[in-house]
Amino acid sequence: MKKISLSIILLFLILFLALVVRLYKIEAPLADWHSWRQADTSAVTRNFVKEGFNPFLPKYDDLSGAGEHPMINIGGYRFVEFPIYNIAVYPFYLIFGVNPMYDRLVSSLFSLGSIVFVYLITKRYKGDLVALVAAAIFAYLPFNIFFSRTTLPEPTFVFFALGMVYFVDRWIYEKTPRLMWLGFLFTVIAFLIKPWSIFFALPLIYSMLRHENKFWFIKGRYIIFSILAILPFLIWRIWIDQYPEGIPASSWLYNSDLIRFRPAFWWWLISERIGGEILAVTGMALFTIGVVLRPKKEEGYFLHLLLLSNLLYFAIFATGNIRHNYYQVLFVPVASIFTGIGIVGLLKNGTAFIPRIWIIFLILILVPLMFYFSFKQVKGFYQINNYPIVEAGQKADQILPKEARVLAPYNGDTAFLYQINRKGWPFETLPIKDLISKYGVSAYVSTSKDAKTKWVMRHFSVLAETDHYVIADLTTLKQDFDPKDPEP
Repeated sequence: MKKISLSIILLFLILFLALVVRLYKIEAPLADWHSWRQADTSAVTRNFVKEGFNPFLPKYDDLSGAGEHPMINIGGYRFVEFPIYNIAVYPFYLIFGVNPMYDRLVSSLFSLGSIVFVYLITKRYKGDLVALVAAAIFAYLPFNIFFSRTTLPEPTFVFFALGMVYFVDRWIYEKTPRLMWLGFLFTVIAFLIKPWSIFFALPLIYSMLRHENKFWFIKGRYIIFSILAILPFLIWRIWIDQYPEGIPASSWLYNSDLIRFRPAFWWWLISERIGGEILAVTGMALFTIGVVLRPKKEEGYFLHLLLLSNLLYFAIFATGNIRHNYYQVLFVPVASIFTGIGIVGLLKNGTAFIPRIWIIFLILILVPLMFYFSFKQVKGFYQINNYPIVEAGQKADQILPKEARVLAPYNGDTAFLYQINRKGWPFETLPIKDLISKYGVSAYVSTSKDAKTKWVMRHFSVLAETDHYVIADLTTLKQDFDPKDPEP
């Protein structure tokens, strides 16, 4: 019987504890940090259950049509990534019922797979010790714990992107059919989820050139592999172009606010995100040490090119990375790898100028502070930002007809629509009378008694009212309403 190595035992321990910490608040309502994006993703799976499973026509609850091509999206189409993640969650919904807890569980399981790939990629170039340290950092960084159990496609994408890097890199050197097919499968799925899988190609091109030792000729197998692997993504893009109303706006991600390379860009990215939420200032120091340590000749610069790929991603999608911190989820694997390299590098190479006892003492201070400072930044992400939307949503789901279309103004945030479990509008694109006559909007739900809500209450029958919310029936006018009362 083959003996299990200590490294594998430690890796399994890391995975077990990683799952435990990802179960924190797994049952919470879907109204925490970035709930709008989580709600859109989860609604696709819920509509698979309500309207029938069709991954080629994913739908969510927002009919407003606030996309790249502004037009009413009356079909509720949601064409962002191919719904691999939703397909994985769907069986849980069918068996156990619709609950965001299962979305979070599936994300957590994909994240465990990513931990394994972080270990395997790092071990391939840096050995067991660095690989275990990198895997542990990736597993327990508070930033990554939160985002790897969210209802987002990012944890799934990171898993397949890392698998693509690992299997294709091995196939380049070993050329076995098994590695080729595994690399092909992971590459196809990674591109279907996120087109910026292309950034992960840079280190693979380096491996190909380094192995073939030819810079002027690319072998046919690599060209055929690349074309066939990207072809499903191209077909998907052609398909979704038939439904422009269902394609969310994305051109703003590049540099719509002209922030690229301005002082604010560096401040947000380096100080607030990497040096704050992700690694904290102490982890940033260890990460920097890992980056500047020169790799051995046999290791090459594969990992450094993986880092460069992330830097290019930051620069190209400048506005997206500054506005949304979940965009940096892609950076966490490489951040963990180089922080692990920095820690082990200090232990092995620091004795020339600092006694080893002081190196150990320094690491025992810097590493815990990295996790603590990051946790202080991230702990607020778990909070429910506005619990009344949950209360109002539960009540509306109880009393409104299943086919009702609702106007649920919440600054365009679709998390409110998700709680109501109805399709509709998260903001008023037209006057209420036009939404009623043209698109059959039949209910109004609000958590704010502003001028608009008070106008609705004066004109239409109120179904439910508390200090926190109002639910009105837009199909029933009050007998005493004033037709001269203008809509705010």
